Amino acid sequence: MAKLTLTHWFVRGLMGLGALGAGLGLSEPAAAADLPWNKAAPVEYVRVCDAYGAGFFYLPGTETCLKVGGLVLAEYRGFDASYSINGGAFYANGVARPAGGFVPSPAQYTNARTRDAYGFGALGRIELDARTKSEWGTVRTFLRVDAYYGSSDNAATGSGGQLGNSWNGTAGTTAPRETTIVNKAFIQFAGLTAGRAQSLFDFYADAYNFANLRGSNATVALLSYTATFGDGWSASLSLEDQPSRRAAIGSTVAGSQAMPGGTRVPDIVGNVRLDQPWGAVQFSAAAHQVRATLFPATALSVPPTTYAFPNNTSNSYGFALQGGVQLNADVIAKGDKLWLQAAYEKGAFSYIAGNNISYAYGAVGQNRYMGSGITSEDYSFGWNPQINSDCVFTGAGSCEQQWGWAFVGAYKHYWIPTLSSAVFGSYAEVHYSDNAVAGVGGAVGVSNLKEGRVGTNLIWTPLRGFDIGAEFMYIHLDQTRPVGLASDTTLRAAGLPAFKSNNNEYETRIRVQRAF
Repeated sequence: MAKLTLTHWFVRGLMGLGALGAGLGLSEPAAAADLPWNKAAPVEYVRVCDAYGAGFFYLPGTETCLKVGGLVLAEYRGFDASYSINGGAFYANGVARPAGGFVPSPAQYTNARTRDAYGFGALGRIELDARTKSEWGTVRTFLRVDAYYGSSDNAATGSGGQLGNSWNGTAGTTAPRETTIVNKAFIQFAGLTAGRAQSLFDFYADAYNFANLRGSNATVALLSYTATFGDGWSASLSLEDQPSRRAAIGSTVAGSQAMPGGTRVPDIVGNVRLDQPWGAVQFSAAAHQVRATLFPATALSVPPTTYAFPNNTSNSYGFALQGGVQLNADVIAKGDKLWLQAAYEKGAFSYIAGNNISYAYGAVGQNRYMGSGITSEDYSFGWNPQINSDCVFTGAGSCEQQWGWAFVGAYKHYWIPTLSSAVFGSYAEVHYSDNAVAGVGGAVGVSNLKEGRVGTNLIWTPLRGFDIGAEFMYIHLDQTRPVGLASDTTLRAAGLPAFKSNNNEYETRIRVQRAF
């Protein structure tokens, strides 16, 4: 008998299965030509979506239009290095004033030699903007993620407008830093906005300047509704996350420290706006809850030596008002714009504080005082004052609210379509109660502040979205001498500089960026 190969056994097996299938009423095995085969899915090419402007395309298989964008920014920053005395550690911070006055400790002094005079910064940004039509209107989803790198005082801790870093000790230099934040993430639908977005109080919000100005430029978590009317009118009402607007609480009660209380009510923000071919006008208002708690300093020491039982508490409301106008000046040059705005606040410092995700008090550094915004001088220059507070506990028994105002102006001019300049500035004043300034309660008092910022830049745009620019910024700070500080004679005897109420700071920036 001939030996059967494996192939023969395989063929005979198939024949046997065919016979068995026939006996069971099954069809005969299909011929090769009849066997099913998988066809490749038809190619669906990306389609342009022109319903929302340039750059959108349909996601394959959906009716959702997506725009992918981003930005890469490189910045070189120079500044005049100075010694620093950390007034925030003792101005209105419950530090008792001894006989002869308070002398800053070695830990509160930083020498000028170890202060870097320049730094590099880099930012990478990704943006996704998805929009889908529905029978109730467009559903929009927007995401912006920023990643930073910085060295020296340009070390990145939270803001493209103000790349900065906290100091490593009192005699050492800074360390480079990297970080990533969710800059914006929100959903819009039928007038509703929910997520992390620009505060609806804001108007100019550092539109032209590289370095920060005063006014309000706040990124907040919010739930808002905007109603649009005819002829360019609109009105908005917004519930905004109070921690994003939370400022410090001060104390002139010796041996105590003050802290903000836990949140109970979000900030309530509203605006009325008119947009026209000639420009825009906006009026904004905000209500801000101020919950403050005064603790014995021993309860807040590390580690604490007493329980955190409050010595005093306060619940009050602050408010802010703002008016702004933007005028198109195409009669001078196409694209020229003028911005003017003014704001007043009482017990709501964040609404004139500047960028709330700046390096000084931003959430990236796990600082609880995002609402305190930018520092009075970016580089902790000379005799730097206290962190600004919504209210200050005094020996009079209450937390007394401060008040302040800020004016912002900016003008951008196009010399030619590819070359532009901006001139901008802000002026702000912050005033505290007489009891807080006098240090009633036995601690070092607080300072009233007057701050001016003015700058200009020149930007070359050889391609759309590609900018090469240089900027100069001058900052002047005038602060009152805090009650309870030692005399200049005593300070000099300790080797410290005399108190200087007026400081001048100069900054330069060179920036190269490409948006796409």
